[in-house]
Amino acid sequence: MSNFVLTKQNLREVLIFCFNWKKSAAEAHRMLVEVYDDTAPIDKSCREWFRRFKDGDFSVEDKLRSEQPKKFKDKELEVLLEEDQSQTQEKLAESLGVITQPFQAVSVQLRAMRMIQKQGNWVNYSTKPRDVERRFFTCEQLIQRQQRKDFLHRIVTGDEKWIFYDNPKKKKYYAKPGQSLKSTSTSIPWPNIHGSKIMLCIWWDQKGLVYYELLKSGDSMGDRYRLQLIRSSCALRKIAGIRTKT
Repeated sequence: MSNFVLTKQNLREVLIFCFNWKKSAAEAHRMLVEVYDDTAPIDKSCREWFRRFKDGDFSVEDKLRSEQPKKFKDKELEVLLEEDQSQTQEKLAESLGVITQPFQAVSVQLRAMRMIQKQGNWVNYSTKPRDVERRFFTCEQLIQRQQRKDFLHRIVTGDEKWIFYDNPKKKKYYAKPGQSLKSTSTSIPWPNIHGSKIMLCIWWDQKGLVYYELLKSGDSMGDRYRLQLIRSSCALRKIAGIRTKT
């Protein structure tokens, strides 16, 4: 048996290969999951490494971090929030120059300042008159084209999605500001993104489902997509025949 031990550096070198192969970070992540399953890096990590590669940094080693986190004052954080209250913790940490544990440092400081996150309100989107006119004209053209000769039925859309076997749902609860949750009945753990899952590939048109397929572990993505196009085309012809008869 082989004594090869897979390391993080090995996986990052595979990401460099995928990057030079002109693959996207999402495609590279799917390929690694198919081959290495739970050992593969998460999608967010793949995207981060691809950003480094685009910046010309092809080092597969972890960047050194300072042992002591950078300290900042409440006033610095208040000034940033006054400029834009909708900034993410990642953006705030970047502006403050926090490198070590950025999310934790900013989150702790926000809690100390008694800052809470609220959901923004929807507001009416103001569109310029010329944009409204252009959209109205485009809609009229599409309606007239559909009336002259149907074309919407010729549009087929395909997509893919990971289906997890374990899908915990969060429960809402009522509590006064500052009151901690006493009951554990509404406590739900985070979904395990590395748990058992299967990929659903689905194709549909304006009238409904055309073809779907559940990908098996170890299938070659390139060959699988080619077969899906062939099978979805065959399924579409059968459905078209049934719809014509009815």
